[in-house]
Amino acid sequence: MRNLTLELDSLERTDFAARQMAPYLFQGSILLFWGEMGSGKTTFAKSLCAGLGVHPEKVTSPTYTLVNIYQAHCPVFHVDLYRLTAPEQLHDLDREDLIADQGITMVEWPELLQDYLTDEPALNLRFTTVSENQRLLVLETESSEFDILFNTMEQQISFDQLSDNSLSGNSA
Repeated sequence: MRNLTLELDSLERTDFAARQMAPYLFQGSILLFWGEMGSGKTTFAKSLCAGLGVHPEKVTSPTYTLVNIYQAHCPVFHVDLYRLTAPEQLHDLDREDLIADQGITMVEWPELLQDYLTDEPALNLRFTTVSENQRLLVLETESSEFDILFNTMEQQISFDQLSDNSLSGNSA
C-alpha cells in the first residue's frame, strides 16, 4: 500500500493540490473520497475537475441525482452515495451508470460501492478536518498505475518544504 499525506491549510492550497493531481489521472481511474460531512470532499472534487478542464461552477455534489457527468478530455463521473443506506439500493443501477471505464470516476461516500469494484485502479482520498481552515488529505492506493501521481506529488511536497525552510531561514 502506498500512501502520502498532504496538509491542506487553505482553499488555495486545496485547489493547487487537486489541480496538480489532475494531469496524472487516466481513463479508468477511480477516486474514492472518504471523510465526514464538511471535510472538503466536494471542494476538492471541484478543483480536480477544473484541472481536468471542467468549469468549477458546473461541478455540484450529486446528492439527489447520484451521478453527475462532466465532459472534459474524457468523461468525469461524479458519484455521491450519501443518501443511500444499503447496498441493495444500488441494484437498480448498472455498473456502467456509476463507473466510467473510459473516463475518470470520483465517488463521495463510497462505502456501499465496494461490491462494484474488483481490480480497478482505485485511489483512496481520506479527508480529515483539523480545524475550520485546515484539512489533512491522505492518498492511498495498492495500484502501481498511480505511481507517477505519487512521485510527482512527493517531489512537489519536498520542493515546498525546501522552499518553506529557505524562506524562514532554516537549513534543510
